[in-house]
Amino acid sequence: MKRFVGAGVLCAGLVMPLVSVPAGAAPGDVKVSDQTYVRYDGGTDAVLAGCSTNNRQQNEPAASVAPHNPSLMSAGSNDYCTVPATGGTWAGFYYSGDGGTSWTNSLLPGYPGDTSAGGTASPLQQLGATNAGDPVQAWDNDGHLYYAGIAFNRARPALGSIWVARYGWPAGASPSYQFTTLVERGTPSPIFLGLFHDKIQLEVDRGADSPYAGNVYVCWARFTASGPNNGVFLARSSDGGRSFRSQKVSESVHGSQFCDIAVTRNGEVYVAWRQFEFRPTTGQLQGNAVAWVKSADGGKSFTKPAVATGFIGWDPGDQTVSAPAYGQAKYDACLRGDGTLGSCASPEPRAFARDCGDGPLACRSGYVFHRANTQVRITADPTTAGDPDEVFVAYDASVPGTQTSTGTTYGTISEGVGSQAAVYFLRTTTGGASWSAPARIDAQAVGHQYFPDIVADSGALHAVWQDSRFDGASGPGGRDFRSVPVGNIAVATNPPGAVSAGPGLAAFYATSADSGATWTVDLVSTANTMPQYEQFGDRDVPFFGDYNYIAASGTTAFMTWTDHRDVVAGPDPRYPVDGVDGFDVLQCRAANPDGTFGPDTCPNAGGLDQNIYGAVR
Repeated sequence: MKRFVGAGVLCAGLVMPLVSVPAGAAPGDVKVSDQTYVRYDGGTDAVLAGCSTNNRQQNEPAASVAPHNPSLMSAGSNDYCTVPATGGTWAGFYYSGDGGTSWTNSLLPGYPGDTSAGGTASPLQQLGATNAGDPVQAWDNDGHLYYAGIAFNRARPALGSIWVARYGWPAGASPSYQFTTLVERGTPSPIFLGLFHDKIQLEVDRGADSPYAGNVYVCWARFTASGPNNGVFLARSSDGGRSFRSQKVSESVHGSQFCDIAVTRNGEVYVAWRQFEFRPTTGQLQGNAVAWVKSADGGKSFTKPAVATGFIGWDPGDQTVSAPAYGQAKYDACLRGDGTLGSCASPEPRAFARDCGDGPLACRSGYVFHRANTQVRITADPTTAGDPDEVFVAYDASVPGTQTSTGTTYGTISEGVGSQAAVYFLRTTTGGASWSAPARIDAQAVGHQYFPDIVADSGALHAVWQDSRFDGASGPGGRDFRSVPVGNIAVATNPPGAVSAGPGLAAFYATSADSGATWTVDLVSTANTMPQYEQFGDRDVPFFGDYNYIAASGTTAFMTWTDHRDVVAGPDPRYPVDGVDGFDVLQCRAANPDGTFGPDTCPNAGGLDQNIYGAVR
């Protein structure tokens, strides 16, 4: 289906005192979120006032660096600071004018309660969307910063839609919000029972020799009621994000998700995504793979999908203890804005889980873990240093030969089968005619690597990922890190159960000046984090987001990741054993006469203080 959508223009500058870039090393390990919030026009309201003080969760960060001035950086996140005021999450917008040293926080205009001119003019408010997130960002060469994501309602009408906003950033000033365009509109059905647009990525043509420079491209997965029928779509804009035209690019591929976009210096557009295994034992023979397409005419038409490489997926999962209880708890949490952005499918029983915790959200292994899946990222160098036939891919997947029995229902390849996850890299120097064999960017004997992102700029490659090499990988009792989730130590109590291994997940950065032949690797987070804090689902299950982000301009790279170092831990009085296993966060609950407990009455005291951190290299 093709659709044209227009948007008006409204400009106002975000107010921020500019700070000079300090001498010395680039800032690293800086807290991006958890700052004072200001409205795009310098004003405030009750929603923003609450966001400035309530210490709620932020995850799934975006990142950008201005190509004309690397001191200008922005980030975004799924921001849960709006939940107390609006009942839903929104797209956080964060910015720095001093090279990432200091940050100001804001929200994309149009959130419920935004009575400003830009807010009431936003098509998201007119749509009636009460939630927005899945943030992605990119610049053009004319000083415009584009910010894209999804908007939706957690209950019917779902209206899972795609939007793109545009900001300017005048010299010596702060970013100025200009407009938001509705790219694709979801149906008013319950989530995932109609069309729901999700898993978005964004790129702008900055090609040094491109006849299509300035084109804006957005890709996403269109979810239907049937998973194998999910498809990858791409929309392009040739008028600065004011209107878009959409098309499906994943024809003939089943179960497509996690797309990404690269644009070369001559304007060729590549879209890559993960194709999921589909009935390999019944003649369909579609395996897990990096699928891709290419356009040589500015995104008007694309080649047929092809495979760059196959892989063994790394997809942690488990069997639930109670399918009805798990399904109902997930649904209830989502309706309260206390879950992931796409979890309100229905209260139907769920036998299989991608994340596990306590109480109704417990799984048979007894382990606690957040969701994660093999994902694909693609990039190309748009500058004069880039080769127009060279494109790079990174993805996380199971290391072949590391399969092992977990001894439980938990697995990363299949039930009871675990493996090691690593970040892989491959490239084409022939415009996709052939691809190199996948190679690990930073081979390690222990630990998992996941949530990778990669960017090419000015003749260099930059990558970021989460890494659990410090997670006591061969810990107490001869623990095998492949057989338990990150941060878990198996114990005999709560059979088989687990206790927390404590902080052990770090953010790593790698750079290459020879097209990925060799890499220099650097630890960028000074404090390891414990990713499995049960901050969601009524404090019963973790969620760490689905991705990290990295951007580059010239010699400057800026990366962001989700971090738990500021979380205040504490016992959960509802669970005598699981409530003291180290995965629980500070909460205040009063006991009822029947032995149950009331709601958490201190949600702003630090137990939900999940934040976005960043580093500049």
